[in-house]
Amino acid sequence: MGITYRQWVRENILREEPLPILSESVLQRIWFESLVRNPFTTLHGETILLNHPGFWNHRAGPDFLRASFTATGGSLQEGDVEIHRHSSDWHAHRHSGNPLYEKVVLHVFWQFDPTAPPAPSSIRQIALADQLAAPLTELISLFQSSSWEMSAGERPGRCRQTLLSLPPEKLREILEEAGWHRLRQRRSLAQARVAAHGFQQAVWIALAEGLGFSENREPFASLARAAPIQTLLDLPDPVRREAILYGVAGLLPDPTRIPCSPRAQGWVQNLWNKWWEYREAWRDRTLPPSCWKMGSTRPNNSPLRRLAALSFMTRPDIWRSWLGTVQSGNAKAFLDQLKAVHHPFWDQHSAWDGRILSAPSRLVGWDRATALLFQVLAPLADVSEKDLMQRMVSWPIGGSAGMLRSACLRLLGVPFPLPDIHSHLAREGLLQIYKDFCRREADSCRNCSMPEVLKHR
Repeated sequence: MGITYRQWVRENILREEPLPILSESVLQRIWFESLVRNPFTTLHGETILLNHPGFWNHRAGPDFLRASFTATGGSLQEGDVEIHRHSSDWHAHRHSGNPLYEKVVLHVFWQFDPTAPPAPSSIRQIALADQLAAPLTELISLFQSSSWEMSAGERPGRCRQTLLSLPPEKLREILEEAGWHRLRQRRSLAQARVAAHGFQQAVWIALAEGLGFSENREPFASLARAAPIQTLLDLPDPVRREAILYGVAGLLPDPTRIPCSPRAQGWVQNLWNKWWEYREAWRDRTLPPSCWKMGSTRPNNSPLRRLAALSFMTRPDIWRSWLGTVQSGNAKAFLDQLKAVHHPFWDQHSAWDGRILSAPSRLVGWDRATALLFQVLAPLADVSEKDLMQRMVSWPIGGSAGMLRSACLRLLGVPFPLPDIHSHLAREGLLQIYKDFCRREADSCRNCSMPEVLKHR
């Protein structure tokens, strides 16, 4: 392509529909990722250490629930967080007197408006403008058009004929350029996370997100922040680490209240006993069970089984080896380690009630493992872009399920990538174009500029 994919998107999306320089959704994502300097300072000069940003609330009420922080003097405090562009938005949105906002303890905004009345004095005011952990322009680029990728309609779009009429090498060039744009975005986010949380925690968050699929990516990311990897590694045995993960996830049931097989009963009881020792200490970080999407996933992909895979990785020797593999960018070792993930109960079960799978199933299947190459290894490997490009040529390819299937149907009219574009980067490029051009509005296909732009490439 004559210009980069990033320039192409800016010219043909942002030019047509100018977006706010800084939206609330971008600020919310910055807060969720904790990409602020920590500790930070309130408007009144108080220093605050953020322990947990809270749980993202997508219903009525504050943006984040049950955040925790250490205030001046060392006191641990908990409450809700409301995010705005301007400090005056608290009153503009009529939050004062609304009972849903009674537990707000932090009002976080980009710009302070000295002419507007402040939020109640009991709420600490935090201006983010000078307290980001990464440049604002980079964060806007990362988060302005991003969203948790959920399912969408699967019908061929107007661009299908244009794309399929291109010579195979031209189509591959366009898709791989879009794929590199997607990878560069992931690497930028990974670098911001490393700067804010350290390499180990950045890997932990990326792994959790990848195991969450699109349906449960957000709660898995919240779990990784609520239960940091170093805290888990410091626990004395794997049963405690597993109990903490299921307990903090809000997915560990009371064994006296669920019917299950004798084997499942014993497993649940053992975890419950360990969790009981830590339950009060972790109470403020426990996710609400309602945040998980259980019914829309296949039994093999149940969040309960994915949590077992995440728990397996917390064994200190396994984790140290995994970190080295990710840092070196060794794809073969990466896949071999995921292939070895197992669990004595969850290899054969999909639920706490003891239901047995029709056949034993790996906790991390081949398709998910190859997807994690792009979600974890490529963004976090300590190798140059040129070196990474050479290595990716030999990486194995996974299946065409989920969002990739939707992208292929919309852009190519078939539910799988064509043989001529069957590469990691081309597949990721399909996903990126689908996100940038196809998922902005329900009728975006009708007014989309991409078919016309492609004719002149």
